[in-house]
Amino acid sequence: MKTSVLLGNGINRCVLKDICCSDMLSQIAKKYNVELNKNISFPMQFETLVTQILLKYSDCPDDIYIKLKEEIIALLKEGDMLPENSPHKALTDNSDSIITTNYDFFIEKSIDPDFDETAIPVYSKDSNNKYNLKNSISVFGKKVYHIHGDVRRAQSICLGYEHYAGTLQHLRDAIKTRKKGDEEDAPAIVLKLRHEESQSDVWAEKIFTDNIHIVGFGLSKAEIDIWWLITYRASLFYSNRFNCRNLITNQITYHDIGVKPDENMRFTLENLGVKYAFHEIPEITNEHYWKEYIKIPEMIKKKTL
Repeated sequence: MKTSVLLGNGINRCVLKDICCSDMLSQIAKKYNVELNKNISFPMQFETLVTQILLKYSDCPDDIYIKLKEEIIALLKEGDMLPENSPHKALTDNSDSIITTNYDFFIEKSIDPDFDETAIPVYSKDSNNKYNLKNSISVFGKKVYHIHGDVRRAQSICLGYEHYAGTLQHLRDAIKTRKKGDEEDAPAIVLKLRHEESQSDVWAEKIFTDNIHIVGFGLSKAEIDIWWLITYRASLFYSNRFNCRNLITNQITYHDIGVKPDENMRFTLENLGVKYAFHEIPEITNEHYWKEYIKIPEMIKKKTL
């Protein structure tokens, strides 16, 4: 069985400065003289910024969503260079593919120091150009899937709930659409698990087929695309519809780093068939996170989790 890692922005934040998207939204809010409420979900922070700007400025362009995403891309490109001993490469060394919500190309550059994103062709104007179902880049035989977009294409950047909802709609179509199989009409993912239909390189299929390690990703309530995949996988498995207990044999592990376990997260994940692995650190600092991220790949390799 193949192994994939799902990497979030935590691995960037522990080694780089000014890489937090919420901080970037703060800069945009200051520029337009509007209010940012960090106590609401991140997608809603973006949506409320847009509506305030639309109300405040009568000459707002019709494509204000794209304009703000372009500003975030510009801020990302001002970010620091990745340190040589960052955890990115260690976390990807023993994986067959990498799934990431990050917009940058630090993962690719940690695998191949000569990686040049400007040499990678951009998708044409189709659904993948916005919703990233097959948005992958091959580096030294590994595929990196940027599931929430990348800095080459402002349209692809997933920030607000409108974009999250559209992504979820396309995921449901790709995974759940009923198709005629040898035995019966079944969801597309079931036919692929039965090997009645070939894999289509949609990143979401890996949630059902690969051993997944989720690292540096908060898995907040706002991540409706990932939560839907996890809950749909659990529904198929525990209901045993289409004999899925024999078909879904992969293991998903969520790695949580902190001073104490998140028992609510543990309860939720373990009841959805996801293993919760807690990594204790003495205090919340970037240095302690960095040291723990470096340990995780070796623990995965030795299967000590």
